[in-house]
Amino acid sequence: MSTGTDRITPPKPAWWKWLWVGGVVVLVAVVLVAVTVVVPAINQAARTCGEGVEQRGELSECTGVTDGRYVFSPDLADVQGRILAENEKVAGSGKPYVTVAVFLPMTLAEVDILSPEWVRHQLQGAYLAQRRANGGAWGSPTPQIRLLLANPGSKLAQWEPVVAELERRIEAEHLVAVSGIGLSLDDARRAMTRLSELRIPIIGSHLAADELSQIPGFLRVSPTSSTYAQAAANYIRPTARTATLVQDRNPGDLYPKTLADAFTARFTDEQHQIVGQVEWFDSTLPGVENTFLQMMPNLCGNKPDIVYFAGREHHLTAFIAELANRRCRDQPVTVLTGDLALVEAPDAAMRRGLESNVTVLAPGLAHPQAWTTTPDQFDRVSVANFREPGCEECFEALFPGDRLDDGVAILAHDAVLTVAWAIRHSGANPSVTVTARDLLQMRNRLHDEGAVPGASGRISFDDRGDPVNKAVPILRVRVDDTPEFVALSSPAG
Repeated sequence: MSTGTDRITPPKPAWWKWLWVGGVVVLVAVVLVAVTVVVPAINQAARTCGEGVEQRGELSECTGVTDGRYVFSPDLADVQGRILAENEKVAGSGKPYVTVAVFLPMTLAEVDILSPEWVRHQLQGAYLAQRRANGGAWGSPTPQIRLLLANPGSKLAQWEPVVAELERRIEAEHLVAVSGIGLSLDDARRAMTRLSELRIPIIGSHLAADELSQIPGFLRVSPTSSTYAQAAANYIRPTARTATLVQDRNPGDLYPKTLADAFTARFTDEQHQIVGQVEWFDSTLPGVENTFLQMMPNLCGNKPDIVYFAGREHHLTAFIAELANRRCRDQPVTVLTGDLALVEAPDAAMRRGLESNVTVLAPGLAHPQAWTTTPDQFDRVSVANFREPGCEECFEALFPGDRLDDGVAILAHDAVLTVAWAIRHSGANPSVTVTARDLLQMRNRLHDEGAVPGASGRISFDDRGDPVNKAVPILRVRVDDTPEFVALSSPAG
C-alpha cells in the first residue's frame, strides 16, 4: 500500500522514455526550429547595406534604391549628400512632390566600360536640374521633385530586384519617371522593357543605341548612335573620299553595328567609298590589343583618308596606342569614331599613338565651348545653370573640381529637366499629384513649340522619342588635355 509521498511511475512506452529523457530532446527540437528562423534573419542583416540596398550577385555589390542616405562610393559622397539634403527639404516643405529615379550603375568593377567620373557627373547633372526645378527655373516650383538613386550594379546585372524595388515605390513615393540608364546593353534593354510594362516613362541621358527607340514610353536627350555617325560623316565628307571600317562584333553590344551602318550609309556615294574589308575585332575575346596590331599592315596598304572606328571608347584608346607601331608612320591617319566622353587627357600609350601622325575626331555628347561659339543654339536659362558670372548655385560653383568637357553632366541635367518640363507643361493643377501616366500622355507634346530647352541644345522629340536634328559638337583629341571643340555638325547635312 502506498503513501502520499510515494511517486507513481506509469508504464513508459519507448516514445515516452525519449520524451522523458527529453526534456532534452524537446529542447533540441525547439532550438533547431529557432535556428531555422534566426539564421535567415542573420543572413538578411548581413546582406543589408542600408535601407533599400542589399548585397547581391557574384561581386557582392550593394545595389538597390536610396534617397541619398546610403552612399554607393566615397567618390559620390558629396553629390549624394546634396541630393539627400534637397530631398529632405522637399519632404519638409509640405508641398506636393513627385519622385524621379536616376537608374545607373554606381558600383563599378574592372570589367565596366564606365568610369567613376562618368557616374559622378551623371548624379551632379541630375541634382542640378532637381535643384533648379524646385527653385522655379522652368515655371511653377510645384510639384517639387525628389530624386531616388537606383543602382543596378556593374553592367546593370542586378536590374531585376532594383526595378522591383522601384515598382514598390510607385504609389507610396509618387514615382513618375526613371532617368539615366547610360548603357546600351542587353540588361539595360530588359530593365527598360520592364519599366515600360509598369507604365513608367524612361528618359535616357547618355544612351545612343537606335534599337532602344522601340520601347514604349522611352525618350532620350542624347542623339542616337546613327545620329552621331551621320553627323561625323557630314563633317568629314568635304575633306575625305575613302574610309576603312574597324568594327567590334560583340553580340551583346548594340552600339558598334549601329555606328558602322549609319556612317557607311551617310558617307558612301559615287565620290566617297569604303576601301578594304571591314577590320573586325571581338571585345568579348582576349587579345584585342594584339588583333589591333595585326590590322596595321592592311591599314597602311589601303591608305584610307579616314579610319572609322565603330566600338567603345576604351577600345578606341587601345587602338590609337597600337597605331604608334604601324610601319607607315610617315602616312597621316585620321581616326573618326562615335560619341566621345573622355574626362582626362590621354594616357601615355594613347599619347604615343597620337604623336605618330594621328588625328582623332569624334562627335561629343555636349560641350560648354559651343555655348559661346554658337549661343543661338542654346537656352540661356539652362546654360546659366552651369555657368554665369557671380553664380553661387550653378555647376561650376557647386562642383569646382569637375569638368563639363565630357558632356555627361549636361545630358544628365537635360534628362531630369525633360521630366520637370513635361510636368510644368502638362496642364495639371500643381496642387494635384502628377502621375507617371500623365507624363506618358505628355510625352507626345514635347516637340516643335513644346520642345525642351536643354543645355545640350533644343530637344524636340519625334514619335519614337528621339531628338530631331539635334546638332552635336565635333571634338579633336589633344595629347595633353581633354578634347577640344572644333565645330557643331548637324546629322541632317
